[in-house]
Amino acid sequence: MLLLRNTGHGFADASGEGGDVFHQAWVGRGLGIGDIDNDGRLDAVVSTNGGSVYILRNTTASDNHWITLRLVGHKSNRDAIGAEVKVVTAKGSQFSTLTTASSYLSASDKRIHFGLGAATIVDEISIHWPSGIEQTLKNVHTDRTLTVEEPAGDKSQY
Repeated sequence: MLLLRNTGHGFADASGEGGDVFHQAWVGRGLGIGDIDNDGRLDAVVSTNGGSVYILRNTTASDNHWITLRLVGHKSNRDAIGAEVKVVTAKGSQFSTLTTASSYLSASDKRIHFGLGAATIVDEISIHWPSGIEQTLKNVHTDRTLTVEEPAGDKSQY
């Protein structure tokens, strides 16, 4: 296993700080990512070939903010797979498409997670549901999981 830290100018090997699991030789097979303990930090679950499953819980200290969206489709599929989300803060925009596909025989969290740095408010969340419905939320507080239900109706703006 290899653990890399994004320095803002490239990546640095942080495996030595990641714990014993990064000092063992084993064959990884599948990887799932999600916030297992709902603390705003993404965790990982790694399966091995004929061996144990490793749960890598993220315990790093951070003053950064985040938001996780749990989308519930009604006209679209219930899990909202394929929904396209845009999050806008003062620092710019981020985009994500809802999928659980991740790795060999694995699935990741069906919630969408955004790291927001210093932002304590999301100016705008735009959701393009698989049904074609467009939905916009404004001035959303951070550091929480927000459930968003697909609105009923036509494909007009909500």
